[in-house]
Amino acid sequence: MNRIQVAKTLCLALSVSLLVGCSAAVEPEEPAASTLMDQAIHDALPQDIQDAGEFTVVTSGANPPWWVTTPGKTGEYTGAGAELMDAVAEVMGVEVKIATVPDISGAFAAISAERYAFGFFPYADSVGGPKERPGAEFVDVLQEVVPFLVEKGNPKNVTNMDELCDVTVAALANAATYKVAEAQALKCQEQGKDLTVLSVASVPDGVLALRSGRTDAFFTGGASLFYAAKESNGELEVVGDEFSNGFAGQFMGALLPKGSELSAPLLASFQVLFDNGDYEKIMTKYGLDRELIDQPGINLYADWLVENPQ
Repeated sequence: MNRIQVAKTLCLALSVSLLVGCSAAVEPEEPAASTLMDQAIHDALPQDIQDAGEFTVVTSGANPPWWVTTPGKTGEYTGAGAELMDAVAEVMGVEVKIATVPDISGAFAAISAERYAFGFFPYADSVGGPKERPGAEFVDVLQEVVPFLVEKGNPKNVTNMDELCDVTVAALANAATYKVAEAQALKCQEQGKDLTVLSVASVPDGVLALRSGRTDAFFTGGASLFYAAKESNGELEVVGDEFSNGFAGQFMGALLPKGSELSAPLLASFQVLFDNGDYEKIMTKYGLDRELIDQPGINLYADWLVENPQ
């Protein structure tokens, strides 16, 4: 090796070691600025979020394909919900943290007490309807069907909520689906029949209850059920998705207190993702094509009811 080669080799070694004084040394690169951040949206955020440089989103826990737990890492998620929240935070120019509150009542109480910025499970918009949650508003980003997950072949012949009797149905505790199932149970009693409603804490618990034979059907948002059926190796299937099952015009999205100063910047952040194609890209990545809507909005269910009086 000649002296020029030795010098080049030494120069490279010094650069790798982050030592200074060699003409071939490479300066460390600055972190790339976000390409999504919108300064106007950032400036419209509540002052406490701007000052902290972060906000916390509350969810109800595991809910594939929205929220998929990371083995061995408590509180860390992947999935469509996780990616959408990361993208929203990037538009806002802040960081996002995730907190878990198992049921919507507890989540809304914590959000109203300003322990968390907003909730995104996603939650079902109820404003203007019979199941309205007083004091809540929603930034809606999808429209959902609410069917049933059953064993392959549908051995109990589950069709739709209006005809559901003499079986056991599982639903998430305190969720709107649970209340709809309870109302149907009363109708079954009037007919001299029985409908047992089983409360479950999470989507995985509902799927497990079905697999273990503790329930004949699991009643919740279609995205979770279609995902569970796909992952079941043909052992489970979704039925009743052509019926409203008490959830006609079911829009879903982020849960906030009515009149929240975060609603407008959150809506604007989602609009950025709709406009640049990231929303559709994330949704379709997780098989959520049927849930896509053209534009996000606040309390879209109430708007839908005006055009579709019940």
